[in-house]
Amino acid sequence: MSIRVAFNATPLLSTVTGIGNYIAELGAALAELSDVDPYAFYRHRWRHEHPTVPTASASRLGKSIIERHKPLIPFRGTLRNASKYLGFREGLRRFGIDLYHEQNYIPLCYDVPVVITVHDLSWIRYPESQPIDRIRWLERGLRNALDRARAILVDSDFVRREVLTTFGLDTERVHMAHLGVPRGFHPRDAIETAPTLGRLGLVHGGYVLSVATIEPRKNLSHIVDSYAQLPSALRERFPLVIAGARGWHSSAMVTRLRSLGEQQVRFLGHVERPVLTHLYAGAALFAFPSLYEGFGLPPLEGMASGVPVIVSDRASLPEIVGDAGQMMDPFDTADTAARLRALLENPAERNAMAARGLKRAASFTWAKCAAVTHEVYRFALRDELAGLAASGPSPESHGPSKIS
Repeated sequence: MSIRVAFNATPLLSTVTGIGNYIAELGAALAELSDVDPYAFYRHRWRHEHPTVPTASASRLGKSIIERHKPLIPFRGTLRNASKYLGFREGLRRFGIDLYHEQNYIPLCYDVPVVITVHDLSWIRYPESQPIDRIRWLERGLRNALDRARAILVDSDFVRREVLTTFGLDTERVHMAHLGVPRGFHPRDAIETAPTLGRLGLVHGGYVLSVATIEPRKNLSHIVDSYAQLPSALRERFPLVIAGARGWHSSAMVTRLRSLGEQQVRFLGHVERPVLTHLYAGAALFAFPSLYEGFGLPPLEGMASGVPVIVSDRASLPEIVGDAGQMMDPFDTADTAARLRALLENPAERNAMAARGLKRAASFTWAKCAAVTHEVYRFALRDELAGLAASGPSPESHGPSKIS
């Protein structure tokens, strides 16, 4: 029996970062399951497909009349939201949706059984790292969403404990599914990375890499300050390369990165995935000093690329990296500098860490994540599925709003 599942794919219309990657990667993995019949909603239009990053032309075509004529329409924000909610609600009815999986915390509406994904509680733990509008949105809506959802998915045991402790939920309703290695991240040799790295003025195995959205919670100033304490000879041999889109309160950090010049600290800004996969594979090591992560895809991408990783010892990162990498105190620059130096001066240890990381990364797959997610869908619809099984197959019972 297939389950008609609705997905809100609107985040895929913007620069794809953490939640967008989750939506797209899980969508691709769920596509391999024959009994999930997907419908994706892209702000104002529906498509009978798993959530997919639209092409630029499709994204433009997906804009509503309100958006295309926004200079002419007063109260366009209110009208745009009303149009989105009405279009979503109407689609649930028209396509006979059985279950709605909201992968970005708060559902658009509740006309059908809902599963939600809560990626982290950074807005509570580090409110200074979030736009005030997002904090208010979560304060207004998340408690109600948690209470009304049939089931809640989280990305790590760390977040599961946080959600259960903070909101006092029934443990049966909160399910953990580790994320997987995104497509395209695997080891590459110097010949494979040469075209990409050559354009960037980088040498395979000759730089320290950090990848993160530029925002306070990612704590990039820590890695810059730690790197600055390395001997000049090491900094000349291993420049620090930082890649990431601009995020909340990024101006000061971006200005600082750009002021450092391009001799020893390189700031690339947002890079597309084909370039990013080569950047990972060509790094001498990957450093991730984030203060708080619900999962932390970048370290997993680094391990899958065959690169040794050093990460913050906070939140979910020890759970994801395990003993395959090293932990840093994200407030002790002297200790981090010492760790960086020891690794950069010891190729044998870097190779050993890289091997451990590859082995650990292989255990994180989107197929596993999709399998758990599918079981959660069936858990959320257990009453409906039991009722359908008890009634037996009959032509009259398979209307558009039934599981078929």
